[in-house]
Amino acid sequence: MFKKNKNFLIIFSIVLVLFFTTSCNKEEKGMKETLNEKYDYLVLVNKYSKLPDDWESNVELVSAKDAWGENIKIEKKTYENYKKLKKALEKDGVTIELDSVYRSIKEQQKLWDDWTVEKGIDYVKKYVAVPGFSEHHTGLAVDICLRKDGKLIYENDDMIADRETFAKIHAKLADYGFILRYLENRDDITGYAYEPWHLRYIGDSKIAKKIMDKDITFEEYLESVENVKETPSSAKYHVEKALQKHFVKVYGDKIIDVKFNVTKVYSSKEEKETEVLKSMNLGKKDIAFEVTYQLLPAENVNIIELMIPNGEFDQKSGWIIDVSRVGVLKYSNGNYSIKDFGTGF
Repeated sequence: MFKKNKNFLIIFSIVLVLFFTTSCNKEEKGMKETLNEKYDYLVLVNKYSKLPDDWESNVELVSAKDAWGENIKIEKKTYENYKKLKKALEKDGVTIELDSVYRSIKEQQKLWDDWTVEKGIDYVKKYVAVPGFSEHHTGLAVDICLRKDGKLIYENDDMIADRETFAKIHAKLADYGFILRYLENRDDITGYAYEPWHLRYIGDSKIAKKIMDKDITFEEYLESVENVKETPSSAKYHVEKALQKHFVKVYGDKIIDVKFNVTKVYSSKEEKETEVLKSMNLGKKDIAFEVTYQLLPAENVNIIELMIPNGEFDQKSGWIIDVSRVGVLKYSNGNYSIKDFGTGF
């Protein structure tokens, strides 16, 4: 009797373990899928790439304190991993503090308007990020400063000069999912000069390690991704890069600047379900997309000509905004080019 009960208990225990393991795996998978649907930690926001329209309504922000004890906001997982990085660096005798982190589009707009009044629109266009195009909108960008002997080191020139300290910081970034966002002598790619204090959380330590070990920019990593259709940030980067070349070719000196908001890239599955795209027989790396863009016209240019087929002129900023198109990016011999760029599929 005891032996039978013992066997029953063993079998029952195994069943329970399998049940809870399966349940936990399903729950974990569900959490990951929910998180991935919420927002992409590989999101690209720079001078040409706009923050996704639904980002601010989805990003999970938490409260933190900056180096001066002021209240700031930061994306939840970014903050969790920042604290781990900070603790690890303290073991090496390095103390970092938060400086600038999350900044909403509304706050950026106020900054833009205030500086326009104080310095003029030409100055603002040169030195202030257009609202919606600052990486700080994501909550994933972290500007740090240093604390040495109780004194804060936050001036840009002082931090750039302290190469020894920042070498220690940069060596540990990837372990916690961070990368150095603006590398030295790569402003032709990133659009910004070297900023050793500007860190970016990308959510995956393996990818972060690959980027840091290869000493490449975030843009260069996105360009190297093989499975572009299933990696929206990579697909968007290719679209925006190709569009920049396309607009230079089409408009030449009629425009001073252009900014893009790639609102959709079609997955392989969606291509097969969309009749027009289905008939195109798009290749493995070809990308179908939807985009809204903005143009900054040169002086004495016919505004109406640039607004075709749609869009409007914002007299306050001087930009032609909300011009919408769809298109296909064709891949050939390692290069992308724009094809079928029009008003609808």
